[in-house]
Amino acid sequence: AARVSVARLADDAQAVGSLRSRRSVMVRPEVSGRVTQINFRDGERVRRGQLLVQFDDQLPQAQVQQAQAELSIAQANDKRNRELVAQGFISQRSVDESAANLQVAQAKLALARATAERLRIMAPFDGVAGIRNVNVGDYLKDGTDIVNVEDLDAVYVDFRLPERFQNKIQRGQRAVLEMDALPGRRFVAVVHAIDPLIDANGRSVAVRGCVDNRELALRPGMFARVHTVFSEREQALVVPEEALVPQGARQFVYRVVQGEEGAPPTARRVEVRL
Repeated sequence: AARVSVARLADDAQAVGSLRSRRSVMVRPEVSGRVTQINFRDGERVRRGQLLVQFDDQLPQAQVQQAQAELSIAQANDKRNRELVAQGFISQRSVDESAANLQVAQAKLALARATAERLRIMAPFDGVAGIRNVNVGDYLKDGTDIVNVEDLDAVYVDFRLPERFQNKIQRGQRAVLEMDALPGRRFVAVVHAIDPLIDANGRSVAVRGCVDNRELALRPGMFARVHTVFSEREQALVVPEEALVPQGARQFVYRVVQGEEGAPPTARRVEVRL
């Protein structure tokens, strides 16, 4: 015989997952060029818009200066023609041509500046730079890997749950992570997104949680054991498992009933719902 006790129970599930950066990018150039400056150190923090790598831009800068000079000439011609047409010395067609030439000069300058700007490789967001793969003097083709930038202030944990949990898992629920690489420590993740597609091969649903990582204790690629909590009951009645007597789909326990006026106690079978 054992007493019925009150305990705190959680409806949960166990899974395994892996960590990934909240934002991750491999920085690559859009055009070919020779590296003249590297303005970051491996493993250090970088800020959004920070110049990471500078390519040789002597020729594009010269093209910018040429386009600026042509724009100045086009502006002067357009201004003079507008004054002359007002006095009736030239036709309107000459003014239209000078206005068109001015627009062409403005477009050339914008193109030259855009070409020069592509030789400046900027950090796309705040993060931590990885280990660079290039050095000053290297000639890089477009699409060459330069360095990875990782946003580690928060990390995602991706894991899968069996399809029977699809109606239980919801955004905002919490999950507890245990890392083999960090024994004894636990981290709390909040469910951030649930894939609406069920994997036909494994009959599982993909879930993504978000973990606060401002202490930088976690790294992308780490293995995680995920303990997902669907619901909790603070005042749950519990009995030893061996006290349950199944009968078909029903469950029973034998309840000890005290006898009256000194009579011995008796056992009464009572149906329970788990």
